[in-house]
Amino acid sequence: MRDGTILTIISLCGIAAYLISVFYPALDALFLALIFGILIGTFFDESYKKTIEKYLSVILPLGITMYGANIKLNLCIATKYALIAMFSAFILGSTVYLVSKKIFKLNDKLSALISCGSAICGASAIAIVSPLVKPKKEEFSAAIIIITIVGLTSAIVLPFMYHLLSISSNTYALLCGATLHQTALVEIATKPLGNDVVKWALEVKGVRIALIAVVAFIMSVIYSKHRYVPWYIAAFLIVSYFSSFMFTERILRFLRPISTIAFSITLASVGFSVNVKDIQNVRIEPLIAAYTGWICAFLIIFALVML
Repeated sequence: MRDGTILTIISLCGIAAYLISVFYPALDALFLALIFGILIGTFFDESYKKTIEKYLSVILPLGITMYGANIKLNLCIATKYALIAMFSAFILGSTVYLVSKKIFKLNDKLSALISCGSAICGASAIAIVSPLVKPKKEEFSAAIIIITIVGLTSAIVLPFMYHLLSISSNTYALLCGATLHQTALVEIATKPLGNDVVKWALEVKGVRIALIAVVAFIMSVIYSKHRYVPWYIAAFLIVSYFSSFMFTERILRFLRPISTIAFSITLASVGFSVNVKDIQNVRIEPLIAAYTGWICAFLIIFALVML
């Protein structure tokens, strides 16, 4: 009875997170599911948390594999802009990592998580590389919360900068795609300027998302004793490829909600098993590091596109 009850509660958290994100895209389903899991978990003792931990070994690989249906890779973008997007990802990731590790002396795993989330695609990138990095659950949760806060702030600031600096819509699209953390935030920040600007920004963002393959390989080399990529990371990349180049839009309309719900249930499971007090002990330094990385990337990319 206990196992069935806990799994039902976790599943409802994931479904609720997805439904809310449909109506309010700025609220990422993975972030919401994690928060719901943490909140619900406060009402249960440690024995229940250990119950859900048993299932994470199955839920996590399944969630990661299915989430590949949400990834849209793009190979048609002009080389110049693809290079800018990749350079921005490098600046975001390296700056966050160096500030976290060298200035604030944060541990290596937390620094790696917020670095990947900043460089690639926010909460989803953190969730995908976490099985390779193997952080503590409170570090994983803190990293997703931090990246979501920075991403939301950035999506608020960029439209303001567009009007303040009087830049062109194409330049603005490039800045959004090259610096914003989550795909939904790129869409929200560019939507007022029309569908063409949204499409252009998402193409730039797609280059950063494609780098998840490179990052997964690097993380596997650094953190895996056997120097191999787990099967579910490979499966995620295969599903991503089919989602981008093989599946029809009709198939994707069916798969994407299911894959998002599955991954949301995974995040809710992680949140449920976390102790809130442990998250509070992470402190504010990782948040400052994430903001520093975003500011540096914005300034450098802005200078490049204005030359």
